[in-house]
Amino acid sequence: MTREEMLADIKSGRRKKLILDTDTYNEIDDQFALTWCYLSDNIDLIAVNAAPFNNPNRCSGYEDGMLKSLDEIKKVLSLIDPDYKTPVFEGSRTTITELGGKPVDSPAARNIIKLVKESDEPVYVAGIGAITNVVSALLLDPSIKDNMCVIWQGTNEFYNTANPCDFNLAQDYMAGQHLLNIDVPLLISPSWCVTHVIEGKYEDFCILKGHNDICDYLFSLIDWSYNLYNQAEDWTHVVWDFGPPAILSCPECANIETIPAPVFADGSYYAQDSTRRKILYLKAIDPKIVFDNAWKAFLSIDKH
Repeated sequence: MTREEMLADIKSGRRKKLILDTDTYNEIDDQFALTWCYLSDNIDLIAVNAAPFNNPNRCSGYEDGMLKSLDEIKKVLSLIDPDYKTPVFEGSRTTITELGGKPVDSPAARNIIKLVKESDEPVYVAGIGAITNVVSALLLDPSIKDNMCVIWQGTNEFYNTANPCDFNLAQDYMAGQHLLNIDVPLLISPSWCVTHVIEGKYEDFCILKGHNDICDYLFSLIDWSYNLYNQAEDWTHVVWDFGPPAILSCPECANIETIPAPVFADGSYYAQDSTRRKILYLKAIDPKIVFDNAWKAFLSIDKH
């Protein structure tokens, strides 16, 4: 699939096979994104991978972060559907950066290879954490690039920021460098200053309370964050990781353009080259359409 075909496919609203790669325990956004991927009418969630992360406030290192994310994925899925059948895979226990640019072999990377090679249609792989597992799969078996499309929630806005490093890119910078150099259909969904507009006040999330088990859990995460910041009047929460599921679930919310892939230079800055391969880039997103569609999906299930 070419980038043009990928863009047309996204806009078509066709139900798509998706592998979600997520550092679910790092914060509270991934739980929202995972829930939407499972419930969306436009997404066939065929697997979920635990991505590594290293956040001293949440884990003791990349391996611990991945394993805690693995448990959190299973918890979220069981709250959505106690009988869920979606397979969940352990991801990388270290990073491509720590291995000096080499791929990290893992059950998650091998599963990406397996599912892509077995599929009779393109498989979308959405990364909402460090892109380690996804890039490792592409390095371990470059042939899979011909039957997969990558959507990555990572980086900062290309045009108005000098430093590309959001949390996801900073976790495995070399993985990001590889991703922009591999000729796989790619859509980048930047965090700051693009998906930062997907934010709500405390009362905006109260719609979730009391509807079903997963909504109660998601609201509890919001409530915890709200109270952590002493119930400040100007408190808002940004659901950064809604980017990829929104693009697939309600493509009308997304302003997507085709641009030359920038370079993530070794000094952690953008370098531009107009002759480089073309990628898709989320330039803007409509938060009202995102929340309206997400809440519709979340409220569609009854309490267990």
